[in-house]
Amino acid sequence: MQDPREVAGALDETVLLLSLSQGNAWKARAYRRGAELVRSLGEELGDLIVQGELEQVEGIGPSLSKQIAQLWNTGSSSLLERLRAEHPPGTAELARVPGMTVRRIAAVQALQITSVEALAEACRAGRVRKLPRFGEKTEQRLLAAIEQMKAPPEPVRSMLLVQALPLAERLGEIARRAEGVERVTNAGALRRGLEQIDELDLLVTTAEPERVWQTLERSPLVLNAKRAEQRAQLRSAVPLRLHWASSESFGAAQVMATGPAAHVHALQQRALVRGLTLNASGLRATDSGRLHGTPDERALYGALDCAYVPPELRDAERALAPAENGEPRALLEPSDIRGAVHCHTVYSDGKHTIEAMAHAAAALGMQYITITDHSPSAHYAGGVTLDRLKQQWDEIGETQQRVPIRILRGVESDILADGSLDYPDAVLEQLDVVIASIHARHRMSREAMTQRLVQAMRKPIFKIWGHALGRLLGHRDPIDCDVLAVLDALAESRGAIEINADGHRLDLPPQWIPPARERAIPFVISVDAHSTRGLGVWPLGVTMARRGGVTRDEVLNTLDADAFAMRVRPT
Repeated sequence: MQDPREVAGALDETVLLLSLSQGNAWKARAYRRGAELVRSLGEELGDLIVQGELEQVEGIGPSLSKQIAQLWNTGSSSLLERLRAEHPPGTAELARVPGMTVRRIAAVQALQITSVEALAEACRAGRVRKLPRFGEKTEQRLLAAIEQMKAPPEPVRSMLLVQALPLAERLGEIARRAEGVERVTNAGALRRGLEQIDELDLLVTTAEPERVWQTLERSPLVLNAKRAEQRAQLRSAVPLRLHWASSESFGAAQVMATGPAAHVHALQQRALVRGLTLNASGLRATDSGRLHGTPDERALYGALDCAYVPPELRDAERALAPAENGEPRALLEPSDIRGAVHCHTVYSDGKHTIEAMAHAAAALGMQYITITDHSPSAHYAGGVTLDRLKQQWDEIGETQQRVPIRILRGVESDILADGSLDYPDAVLEQLDVVIASIHARHRMSREAMTQRLVQAMRKPIFKIWGHALGRLLGHRDPIDCDVLAVLDALAESRGAIEINADGHRLDLPPQWIPPARERAIPFVISVDAHSTRGLGVWPLGVTMARRGGVTRDEVLNTLDADAFAMRVRPT
């Protein structure tokens, strides 16, 4: 098969057939998630299969990995073939029609209807209404549903940053193949690090845009190009927008392409009062048209007599405020992070052993790792009971002798409904690090949720507030609470706040980072890794931190292992 789109389509068929079989609802959900992951992986899928690393993708277990590999290598899978054999021909296709239940599918198959088009023809001929438990209204609804299925699919309106970045990288690699291209860089919301992206922006330095378009159009990622709009429609993705730059005016073009509009407008106004005009072609003298060289962004900001503003700090609300307040302190960099914090293993819902996680973290350049599996209340995630916790401590001690980095023993302790932490205090005090997180009862009233969190944050032990507002981008809104009151409680106690780098969380949301900084609450950039593959996500957390203005000395896991362990020790 060797086409991610076809693999995803086969998984969709598997989901449909599983959903028609009693007792397979949980398995259908797993395969539905698998289809989503395959689509998001795109061309990376083949590399993961060849390298035997597909199971490292969160959400893909051994069984699902095996079926995906079969689909990739042979075009079918043992599970799909078995399901097809268990159901009459056309079952999966008919199940795609809204309103077609198992009973209705069996009824129409008795009329030798095995395809959606055949069902539509039977509805138009009035044959379906004659079947038991159908009727004219049901027939009309089915026909309307089929017509709706034929309509062009709704365009993808947004995608997560974690999905957009690898797609932009693949598109950039394709664009670089065009003759005459000097460089391709991210722009727009992608470069500013917004959590959700509604358009992929790329800035291309070339004198021959047409060659770039021709190269992109040959890619299976691109459906069609709209040159007049400088946009391309992509398969199962947000649109691609291209911006163009010359070498001598790259800085001006990059500022314009990065945005946002309010920031650009403020720069343009600043240029006007200095007798200059700023647009994508460069910075020019208004009277003579003479071009001021802006080979990079810093040259542009310097020409306008203002401090350079990193892209993550450019937003509509602040416009040019960061530049007018003087040169900002150096923001946190991915290379500053020394420890992989918030890691799960096979002791709870992680995929890999303590030793495998430690070796993988060391390979990424980390100096230490915190093993923070779930606590007992997280039964759905295999939370570690007290007897197994002692077993884990023993294994950490044994593993420490075989790995090149420091292993800190910890827990991700559930914040219970009353604000207490899972595990007795006497146990928490024996750990190296405690992460306190909410995993259940996200819909408590604002008052009750605030009280719950305040109570937890006031506990005298040092704790890291984990994925603070519990959001799952595109799936679950942040919890409703008085965030400032919770931050006040944490600031008055001993603790830090996590900036979770999981691409589906990216929590604490950036807008709450400045209030935490104002209260001198330290941060931890955590990976929340459930596999060795998940350890590499910390740059996304750094991006969120940079959007909140976080510097290196405000982040605890920029410290070495000894200093970090001393700062986060519960007692």
